[in-house]
This record gives sequence, structure tokens and C-alpha cells, in this order.
Amino acid sequence: MTPQVTTVIPGFNRVEPLKYTLRSVAAAVAALPPGAVETILVDDGSVPSLEEQLAGFTPGLPIRHVRQPNQGSIVARLTGLRAARGRFVLFLDSDDLIHPDKFKRQLAAMEEAGADVSYSDMARATLGLNYTVSGYAPDMVAGLATAPADFFLRIQPAPHSPIYRRAYLDAALPGFCVPPLRALDAVGDLWLYYNLSPFPARIVKVDAPLTAVGPHEEDRFSRHWEKLAVAALLLGEAFLDRCPVTPATLPARIQIGETAFNTWRRLSRDYHAGHNARLLALWRRAPRGPLHRLGGPGFRLLARLLGPVNAGRVLRLRNASYAAHRTVTAAELDALLAVRLPAP
Repeated sequence: MTPQVTTVIPGFNRVEPLKYTLRSVAAAVAALPPGAVETILVDDGSVPSLEEQLAGFTPGLPIRHVRQPNQGSIVARLTGLRAARGRFVLFLDSDDLIHPDKFKRQLAAMEEAGADVSYSDMARATLGLNYTVSGYAPDMVAGLATAPADFFLRIQPAPHSPIYRRAYLDAALPGFCVPPLRALDAVGDLWLYYNLSPFPARIVKVDAPLTAVGPHEEDRFSRHWEKLAVAALLLGEAFLDRCPVTPATLPARIQIGETAFNTWRRLSRDYHAGHNARLLALWRRAPRGPLHRLGGPGFRLLARLLGPVNAGRVLRLRNASYAAHRTVTAAELDALLAVRLPAP
């Protein structure tokens, strides 16, 4: 039997949160007919292997183990996608959780609408005993978007919120603008979003909290926001360097510039000057959209008087000092910003 949906889970050494992830998938699988879901666990060079580390653990569903040398999460996702047999694909990280109704509701919405992508709202999970989730409560409501550039680059739902039609991924990803570079691994989820953003897609939202992040104390990229911010900058620069300048890519190129400008506006008033300058340079390179996409009424009034950059500088004076939320040293931040990607 050909599976209806494939769940692809890249993993590297982090096993305890993964057990909750697998049990949450098993609970969602129970809502579908037998054989409707295949689960592929891509071991990105764990030592010992994830299959060995999971020995004796019963996840409640069959797992296909695929092992590769350590190459990072982007390559691991692509490895899982190549192995997938389902008509639909869900990517999960090894600490993600999904509601028991996620497959049932999002797949039904996709079938009804003929959609290429579905997504949902966020839930807050409460962990139970024996690697189960004892409950899900509504949390963040995702914005509504139907245009791909708006969805992938402005809304940017949690990376395990979308379920994709595999035929859509198979058609879009061979033509990606930005190759799967290891330096972008901290924003591997955004790498997928940026590369999908120029491609037409029918997108449907399910208004229900079906997606959650597992609470745990093990390492996350998000503990060091500067690493994410610099990797996102590299990704935006690489996209504009490599993406064809065509009418089809115009909405994505506009949105990437706006994202850079709005990121610059939110940063600390005394944050790294070099990072600030590169964000503004990225915005200046991108095609311009309407002024209201850069800020509210107060910003727009100042921007008409002073220009967008000077208006942003004035309003940034209200932002907190970088010392209040620094997570890396000055030398570490300089080293992050010194990284450059290969030329196209």
C-alpha cells in the first residue's frame, strides 16, 4: 500500500525529545487507516546511531531508518524527501510535537481544496508520562496568507505546521535558488521557505491548534538568536544573489527586502554596526514595495518627512540595549558575521 503521507524527521544525537516526537506522531497516525503514514527517521551521523539509541523504546509506529554521514539538517530533510513514498510530506524536527488530529484535519482540507500546502495554528503542549503528551491548549494563531511569497516569507509558520503535497515539492525544489549550504543550517527551515517562495501554490489554512514545540532543556539553535539572525542574513543575501530576476520572483524579492528592513528596525539600538549595515544594504538591493509594509502610521509619517532609514533610526532609539539580551560574545558575533557563502 502506498502511504498517504510521509513524515520526515532528521535527527542528530538528541534522543529524549525525539521519543516524545515519535509518540505524538503515533497518536496522529491512529486517526488514519492502517498504512496511511510512513515515518522516516534520517540519522545525520549520530554516534551511536539513533537506531541503536532507540533500542528498547517502542514508539507505537513503524520507523524507516535512513542513515547518512553528518551533513546538517537541510541535507537530511532532502535525503528524507527522496526516500518518501507518500503523496503528502510533513517535516518534523526531533523535538516537534503534533496534535492527534493534525493528519486527519489538514489532509482532509488539502483534498477538499486541491491544495499544495496546508497549515494550522500553534498549540501549547503539556508533557505526560512515558513520553506522551497529556494535553494541547491553543497558543499562537497563525496569520492568513494564500500567496506563496506572503506565506513563506511574511507569515513564516512554524516549520512543522505545513503539510506539503509531495508533487509540489518534487517540482519546486530541484530549481532552488539557494543550494543546501551547511552555513545555513541554523535556518534550515527558512532555507526551505525561501526556496519555495517563488513557486505558485494553492495554500489552505486549518483554524485549529494542531502544531506544538516540545518543551525541553536540550540544545536548540534558538538559544543563541544571533546565530539565527546572521544565518538568515546570509540566506537573504544568497537569495538575491542567485534568484533569477523575473516577474515570477518579484513578490519574493520584495518580501526579502522588507524582512531585512523590519529585522533591522527590531534590533537593539546599539547592536552590531556591520550587521545593521548589511541588513539595510539587502533592503536597498531588493525591489521596493508599498511603504505601509515597513511600519505603522507613526513610522510612515516620519518616513515621509525623513525617509524610511532615518525614520527607522529615530524609532530604534526606543529599542532596548543589546546588553539586555546578548547571548554570544563580541568576538563570537564578529566570527559569525565574517562567514561568507560561495559565489554563485
